[in-house]
Amino acid sequence: MAFRAKLWNIGAEGQLYMGALAAVVLGGGMLDLPAWLLLPTVMIAGAAAGGATLLGPAVLKVRFGVDEVVTTLLLNFIVLLLVSMLLEGALKDPMGMGWPQSAPVVEAAELPKLVERTRLHTGLLVALGLSALLWLIDTRTIWGYENRAVGANPRAAAFAGMPVTRVMLRTALLSGGLAGLAGVIEVCGLKGYLTLDLSPGFGYSGIVVAMLAQLHPVGVVGAAVFIAGIFVGADAMSRAMPVPNYIADVLVATSLLCMLVAGLLTRYRLRRG
Repeated sequence: MAFRAKLWNIGAEGQLYMGALAAVVLGGGMLDLPAWLLLPTVMIAGAAAGGATLLGPAVLKVRFGVDEVVTTLLLNFIVLLLVSMLLEGALKDPMGMGWPQSAPVVEAAELPKLVERTRLHTGLLVALGLSALLWLIDTRTIWGYENRAVGANPRAAAFAGMPVTRVMLRTALLSGGLAGLAGVIEVCGLKGYLTLDLSPGFGYSGIVVAMLAQLHPVGVVGAAVFIAGIFVGADAMSRAMPVPNYIADVLVATSLLCMLVAGLLTRYRLRRG
C-alpha cells in the first residue's frame, strides 16, 4: 500500500518489532481484561505502534522533502537497538535463565490454533482477510483512488484537489500498522515471547513479495506462498543434502530481477528505427 502511493517504506522490519514490543508489553499481564477483549486490544496497539513508527519518516518526507528510503532503513537499526536494550533490561524474563527474551504473553493474548499440535494459527485467517479488505479499499473506495492517484502523479493529484499530504500520512499509518500487526501475530500466534531474532528478515522479504505481486493486494498471497516455499524448501534441502541454504537468496533475487525486467520491457518496448 505504501509503494502504491510512492512512499518507499524500507522500514517494515523495525515496524514489525515495534508491534511485537507492544504485544509483549500489553499482553504480558499489564492489562486486566477479559480474554475476548485482550487479544483485539493487543493487536490494535501493535498496529498503532507500527503505524507511529512510519509516521515520523512520512512527516519528514512531506514537510521537509527528506528521503524516506534513508530514514526508514536507518530506523530499523534504531528499533533493533531499542528492543535489545529492553530485552537486556526492563523486559528481560527473570525465568529465562539469562537469555535475552521477554516474559511470555498470557494465554488470553495468544492466537488460537487452527490445527492442534501444529504451528498453524488464526493469524493466517487475519492475513487473508486483510488482503481481501485492502483489495476492496484499493479498488472500491475514494481512499484507494486517492492513494493510486498520488502515487501516479502527486502534482496532478494536488491540482485536482486531492489532499496529498493527508493521503501520504494516512498511507503511512496503514502500511506501518500492517507491519506492526505482523509482529503481534508472530508473538501471539507462534513464539509467545519476544527475542531479538524474532524476524529472520520478514520486513525485507515483504518488499520482494510486494514487487513480485505487482503491488496487488490479493496477489501478495500467492507471491508470499512462493517465497515461503523457496526459503522453507532450501532450509530442508540444506539439512537433507549438501546444498547450502543460500540458494534461496539466489532464487528469490533471480525471480525479482526477472519480474522487474519483464515489467520494464512491457512498459518500454523496443522499436526498430
